[in-house]
Amino acid sequence: MSNAGPPDDDATMPGSPDGDESPTTIQPARPTVVPGVSLNKGQAPDPYAATQTGPTPQYPPQYQQPPSACSPSPVQAQYGYPPPGYPPPGYPPPGYPQPGYPHPGYRRRSNRRAYLITGVALVCVLALVLGGVVWWKVSLSDGGSDDTPGLVAGQLTGSFPTVPSPAWSVDASSLGGMSFLSPQGSEGQYGSPGGVSDGEVLVSIVGEQFSSVGNAYAVGIDARTGAAWRFDEPVRSCADTIVDHRIACVGNGKVHFLDTRTGDAIATVAAPAQSSEIAFNGAAAFMTQYAADDSVVFHKITESGTEWSRVLTGLPEPALGSGDASQFTATDEVVASANLRTLVVSADDGRSIIASAGTSEIGRFEDGSVALETGTVRGLAMSDRRVTVVDPDGATTDFPGESAIVPSVATPGQRGRFLLDGQYVDSDDGASMWPTVLTDIDQFGSRIVLADDREIVLFDRGAGEYMALDPTSGEQLWRSSSGSSSTYSGHAVTDGEHLIAPTADGGVSALDLVSGSPVWSLPSTAIGNVPGADGADPRPALTFAVGDRLLTMTATTITGFAPTGPAAIVPGSTRTADPTGGEGDPEYVTPCGAPPVFTPQSFRTSAGGLGITMKVTAKCPGGDVLYGPQTRITVTDGNGIVASGNFDFRRAPVAVPSLDAAGEALTLELTYPPGSFFRLPDTLGTQGATPGGADRYLVDCDKGPTPGSAPKLATPQAGSSASSTATSPSFPAGADVTASSVSALRLQADADRSFILANLNNRWVAQLSSKQPGLVAEGRTWTDQAILDEFLALRLRFNDVRLLWSDEWPVFSYRGWWVTVAAATFPGPVEANNWCRAQGFGPDNCFAKLVSTTAGPERTTLYWK
Repeated sequence: MSNAGPPDDDATMPGSPDGDESPTTIQPARPTVVPGVSLNKGQAPDPYAATQTGPTPQYPPQYQQPPSACSPSPVQAQYGYPPPGYPPPGYPPPGYPQPGYPHPGYRRRSNRRAYLITGVALVCVLALVLGGVVWWKVSLSDGGSDDTPGLVAGQLTGSFPTVPSPAWSVDASSLGGMSFLSPQGSEGQYGSPGGVSDGEVLVSIVGEQFSSVGNAYAVGIDARTGAAWRFDEPVRSCADTIVDHRIACVGNGKVHFLDTRTGDAIATVAAPAQSSEIAFNGAAAFMTQYAADDSVVFHKITESGTEWSRVLTGLPEPALGSGDASQFTATDEVVASANLRTLVVSADDGRSIIASAGTSEIGRFEDGSVALETGTVRGLAMSDRRVTVVDPDGATTDFPGESAIVPSVATPGQRGRFLLDGQYVDSDDGASMWPTVLTDIDQFGSRIVLADDREIVLFDRGAGEYMALDPTSGEQLWRSSSGSSSTYSGHAVTDGEHLIAPTADGGVSALDLVSGSPVWSLPSTAIGNVPGADGADPRPALTFAVGDRLLTMTATTITGFAPTGPAAIVPGSTRTADPTGGEGDPEYVTPCGAPPVFTPQSFRTSAGGLGITMKVTAKCPGGDVLYGPQTRITVTDGNGIVASGNFDFRRAPVAVPSLDAAGEALTLELTYPPGSFFRLPDTLGTQGATPGGADRYLVDCDKGPTPGSAPKLATPQAGSSASSTATSPSFPAGADVTASSVSALRLQADADRSFILANLNNRWVAQLSSKQPGLVAEGRTWTDQAILDEFLALRLRFNDVRLLWSDEWPVFSYRGWWVTVAAATFPGPVEANNWCRAQGFGPDNCFAKLVSTTAGPERTTLYWK
């Protein structure tokens, strides 16, 4: 991505102090360069040159390197440069909550490190254990979605249109443990984190990885406040559901019925010997025992004690494989256990309903039905494979097939449907409308995280990607590679407009549900996720929707995030307001022959690109509707193009009011990804917020093709808002992209010059790139637009870099080069190069450069090996 300088420079690269540390890369991609060149003509830098020093950069304690698991004392950040994984400091625009930055009330995460796995044979552990995440389900006491009418069980009730800041965090160490562990015994015993929620409280277990009974405890965290409780009797596992603020846990021969609001024991009774898995349906807990004679005993345990025990004998041969992975759950009517056998009994009297070979998969429908994978063992293989759906009344229906994937969150129109061997079918009759079978996904471990009438969002575990499919045809609508390949269950959550999911590098990202485009992201550091003991990326986090709060969980830290927008909407719907205020019949907008009027209000940047807040009004009295698949919206000013891209409103149409109808314009948040914008807010300001300032911008809207009839949308009320992300760059006919790029580079260098003079002058920095039009490097010929795009990408990834024009700085010999530097300063060149090394750059990609208005080219560049 970066180039050190012109190709005819013969400068040599002296050595630097050796270091054995492994660099920690915090960027998604490393720059590449033409090796061994600088902007200093014919001058070999002196590795021992005297330096002009600036103040040593100071970093808050959160960003100092955490202590090693083997060292009792913290390892401080090395003198003069930030520790591995720390981005250049101090760069977010004022008031913008950039990921990973401290804010008022920000709490330092625990420095404790999880113990290394030693002496544990993992070869027989199934993929959900290898992935390091667990199966969990949301259970609400009323079967609804918190207290917000109309929403779907399991979704967020508040919206997250912009990157959130941590509201609170809880460390495992503050609750007396080393790690958070899954309440589900089959996962928690292998050190996987996890939890179960009822829309108010998240329940987990705190202890040590691979610990035995005696030092693990049930804990609960209030999602709104972060207040935590710990039940101080040891437990080994807890049920996968919370019902009426109660959960059942087992440990040390006791079953505890706990109040999840306080952590107090409602009742404690004796547990069956040598039994650790437990399920709970609100009326009773259920446990199993596996005997030496291959029989299985089911127990029903109430708050008064054991109500009955039923022995299942003469069971079929189990499936071949490992019994480490298992699921155990209970509904009002049935109790289901799945590992090498699939066993289902009546919750009322324990009578056997299903006894079959099987797998560890159980899918739960909202009405209480469950889907299980069953079969018969013949020789060394399973045959007669089928998926059995058990209805709430205990009736069973068999479907030929090997794999069932039940949606974790489903709107009413999709309830009762599931993916059966790549066909989306109805559980009533197995009928599917898809003309083809979805064959290019990993059936084992993949999950449907959301199903609504507009799309099915599926995580393909094999590819580590999220994909959206049309529920009626199976046609792929979008695909995103921002997922984590370790995600085993529905750990992605939704607010109805975004999919918020863990990323492979240990952070969290939000995708637009309509386009799949990235909206915002949080780095691993923002959620307390630390690298592995070998310096590798942190393990993927977990995400939970707990009421209107987004919760993230790592091995050591649970973090809560408050919503950044209004109340959530039902997935698949469009954010509109009741134009009548609840009185009378609604009014509807009609398509207008002229495009709406867009007035820019403010500009911002995020990981997703340039965001522009627009006020939008229709030219026609009846309003307008944006519903085309390629609506080009171009913003320009007197210096050229600001941003221009195509927006797909086909699947999320936007109703636009006229001022006469609504009295106030619609607020439309538009995001232009890299490649579709030319300018940053510091060259734009917020002119639209000042009187007459909006007149500096011209917004051209080309509605493009509008196939079919316009959707029927109600006129939005005053204060309504919508959002959309450009699907691709698109420029008007005759637009001079080159001139806009040159102008943008010049404006950026002018805007950055005052900052550099005030903060970087006569100080050592890290040089990341230098380019000029016509340069042939990295397999391409660089143009003004490509140079601008590279700078903007570096700016988004590092949170702040600055642009220089080499003609204006005497430390460069060559003229006509655009130079990008990171805006962290260092006391000397060695420290700057150490920063490059710590960020994972090679010596050809990043090196020390002195920025000065008075020094010449000599002794202002230091390379490293």
